[in-house]
Amino acid sequence: MPRKQTSACDTQAIAPKPARQGLSEPPPRDPLGQRLCQLFPYPWQAIVAPTPTDADQKPAWQTLTQYPLKPRSLWTYWQDAAQLVGVRFGPTTTHGLIDLDALSLHHPTRDRQALTTLRAALASIGIHQTLLLRSSWNGGLHLYIPLPEAVPTFGFAVALKHCLEAHHLPLQAGQLEVFPNVKRYSKPGEYSEYNAHRLPLQPSSGSVLLSDTLQPLPNDLSSFFQQWDQAAAAQDLEQLHQAIAQAKKQHQYRSCNRRSNATLWQQELETEIEQGWTGPGQTNHLLKTIGCYGVVFQSLSGAALAHYIEHTAIKSPGYPEWCQHQHEISRRAQEWATAVENYYWPLGSSPKRDRTLSLATVANNIVNFNQKRAEEAQARIKQAVLELTQQGQLPNRPTARAQAIASLAQCSHTTLQKHKELWHPEWCVMEPLEAVTAPSRPPATEPTKALEEAPREELHTFAYMKGGGHDAVLEKQINSHGEGPGRGKPSFPQPSSLPLEPLTSPSAIADDDLSDVIVGIQIQVRRLGWSVEQVHQFIADHFHNKRRSQLTDDELLCLLYRLETHTLSEAKN
Repeated sequence: MPRKQTSACDTQAIAPKPARQGLSEPPPRDPLGQRLCQLFPYPWQAIVAPTPTDADQKPAWQTLTQYPLKPRSLWTYWQDAAQLVGVRFGPTTTHGLIDLDALSLHHPTRDRQALTTLRAALASIGIHQTLLLRSSWNGGLHLYIPLPEAVPTFGFAVALKHCLEAHHLPLQAGQLEVFPNVKRYSKPGEYSEYNAHRLPLQPSSGSVLLSDTLQPLPNDLSSFFQQWDQAAAAQDLEQLHQAIAQAKKQHQYRSCNRRSNATLWQQELETEIEQGWTGPGQTNHLLKTIGCYGVVFQSLSGAALAHYIEHTAIKSPGYPEWCQHQHEISRRAQEWATAVENYYWPLGSSPKRDRTLSLATVANNIVNFNQKRAEEAQARIKQAVLELTQQGQLPNRPTARAQAIASLAQCSHTTLQKHKELWHPEWCVMEPLEAVTAPSRPPATEPTKALEEAPREELHTFAYMKGGGHDAVLEKQINSHGEGPGRGKPSFPQPSSLPLEPLTSPSAIADDDLSDVIVGIQIQVRRLGWSVEQVHQFIADHFHNKRRSQLTDDELLCLLYRLETHTLSEAKN
């Protein structure tokens, strides 16, 4: 069989667009084979691989590019214990699945609430029942989503992606992936395929049906089809179609030119305000959005702006159910009015002041946070290796060792691969045991260079920031990561059982502007003459015991405002 080698089963195949019309192919004689081919009918760009002899070995997937995989051939491949087979998606689909790698932070062995969180997110778009399978011997999981009838594949892919992101579950290779994926657009004359996934329950593949407690269930196709039909009947198709329509509309916003004009920016802000609260933990973002709209497009300021923020928030959908700051909404509206008025200006007006910090100064003063995170991750890996060694629980095999260290150090498999010299048995040279401390708190007596060199001028609005001339680009890269309305903030319903604050969240401020906010914070800290410990305590007091690295972009802006207020208060005293 002519085959083309590919690097992995989930790569997107690009090939000349084939002729996809013709007579239907005869199905297998076995009724189970017939049903399998009905559930996975798309024949083009199928993938096959020899079954690995080692559970830790990845299959050497090959893509069948020259011809479609006929139903009888698909059934033959599935029955062959020496072969693995996988399929892609056509224009419509009756299923989807969520893939959790064995080393994923969302795997139930690392997060006991992972399945509950995922299923709660899916329920918000009408998916109320799923099938849980171990995908292979290495322990990865597939969460199948059966549907009672076909839906548009691309719309379903967009709905799944936006749904999970709205519940603070961003998609990431090796961590959390969905099938069908939101595939890229193809060039003229080419056809872009969806990612492929392996078929379930193949002999000798390690695939098995699981209970919610990860216990094996009857492993035959008949049981699988029975559970499939029960799950498909439980879905709310009307709600799902509504979610698909909403997601496609949101995706169109995100696909627009990232250096957008004022009209698109205004439309996005209006969309966010109209939707209001859809879950907890959204008050800061919405108050900032309302304030931004009031300044830029309503030319409001001072008490009028604070009144506009407060009354617009109170009238917004979801405010009575989800806003947890109703008892202090007036004060919060006043705080955000002051903050956004210092950050934005009315459309078409001149900037409030010229920029006083050059790009070179900003670049020199900003702490390299990526380097800091890398150092902290290395320290956690070292500490995990030390603790496991002292307890005599450091596995010898690389895969088992990686799993143990990732769980204890709270880091990803990708991070571990970058630092093999710290843990891998073939790379790591074990040194005498000594305590390792993560560099999360620098010495209080050593001021940072950023604070030493930062200028003493006040930091307000700079010339290149939002709200410039009528023809200027007002929102610099409304979403530099491809996010849509509200810069990736959730627009799908969010169950109240989910955490109020995610560990990470999409950026709410353009990267260049965020840099100036950070420098402004450093300037205020220098003026106050605080030590690092005093800064940590101030942040903890005002942001629910968070550390600086845990603050969202909106909270950083709020921190700058609070520091400026505290500086003025100290000056008066």
